[in-house]
Amino acid sequence: MDKVDVRFPQQAKPAANLPKNAQERAVALVDLMGRLTAVLEREAAAVRARRPAKELAQIGKDKQPMTLVYEEVSRLLRVDRDGLMALPAELKAALKDATAKLYAATADNAEALRVGGAAQKIMVDTVVGVISRQQKAPSTAYAAHMGGGRGYSPPPSGPRTSAALNTRL
Repeated sequence: MDKVDVRFPQQAKPAANLPKNAQERAVALVDLMGRLTAVLEREAAAVRARRPAKELAQIGKDKQPMTLVYEEVSRLLRVDRDGLMALPAELKAALKDATAKLYAATADNAEALRVGGAAQKIMVDTVVGVISRQQKAPSTAYAAHMGGGRGYSPPPSGPRTSAALNTRL
């Protein structure tokens, strides 16, 4: 049960504006699948074009509510077996076609994200390798700041030479 703060009464939340019957759900689902397919194709193209993270994040924000509504409307339609069976043949064909397009866009999007993630991992691993090799490289124990290499100072270590790499993508 949701907790309600009785000190500050709040307005009741409006009921979800979901389609009421199978016919409305099917029409809404076909439209939603078309829009979701377009967003997935746009995201895959942006990943392949190596667009900035901010742009990809915005596409993800656009995609999330559509995905949630898609899950709910498709669940409601699947539960209503009688309504689903009573749909006109052209609407059933439109649902089948939209589902096939969404499935293809989802597979393409997943592949683009997988390849993009693999490319990012290679880049991060390369940078980490270079930094690690530089930290392990032998350095002179005679510092130039001690008069042209005539004095001794311990090899550099600690915070001056440590490097941190954010591996979170």
